[in-house]
Amino acid sequence: MLASELFQTIEKEVPLELALGDDPVGFIGPVHPEKIEVENVSVLLDFIPGKEIPETDLLVCHHPPLFPPHFPTYIIHSNWDIVQGGANDALAESLQLDVEGTLESETGIGRICSVDCTIDDFLEIVSTALPVDHLRVVKGKQCELKKIAIISGFGLNPHYIKLASEMGSDLLLSGDLTHPGSVLAQKLGINLVDATHQATEFPGLMKLVWLLNELGVNAHIEHTKKPWETYSCR
Repeated sequence: MLASELFQTIEKEVPLELALGDDPVGFIGPVHPEKIEVENVSVLLDFIPGKEIPETDLLVCHHPPLFPPHFPTYIIHSNWDIVQGGANDALAESLQLDVEGTLESETGIGRICSVDCTIDDFLEIVSTALPVDHLRVVKGKQCELKKIAIISGFGLNPHYIKLASEMGSDLLLSGDLTHPGSVLAQKLGINLVDATHQATEFPGLMKLVWLLNELGVNAHIEHTKKPWETYSCR
């Protein structure tokens, strides 16, 4: 199908207007969508300069590229995080959590979920469900977990930690934990689990591939590694 037709269909399912105000979503590229025939689509988290572009007709990136790609590219970012059935709901499904509501009602970011387990049990679920090789955990209060907040990707900042605590969450799971956020969580008595930005986005990427295939194209994930390496120190 033409790229322009595909984009119209995508935007019925994942409207552009759901995106946060400063978030560049939609099509970017050197060729007009009316001139692009799309059969094969590569879905990736990040466009990395210098990385060989796969043999495909279109890139669908979750993160807006920091450098303009010289290839037809469609961005589905915060609108995919926010939309019902999108990245945050896919993360909840992968962790076997029952979604009760939205964390930030003004934007639609994050989900509040019900659960009934210990922190250790939950860590086991996370380590099994997500492609992680480590978890960073901040223990605020020792308790049976009843209510959990989750955010796909970027959520372990002071704003969302405070919000999750105010909404009575026992634990917040996301990525991008910082030192100030850790100290704040201990003060507020809320547990944090950093399952990494990349791993918490993975269920949403898989769901996006499924959606694109349902819309009539041949979509697959193009795995991108973390943009750093970890060295062991003595």
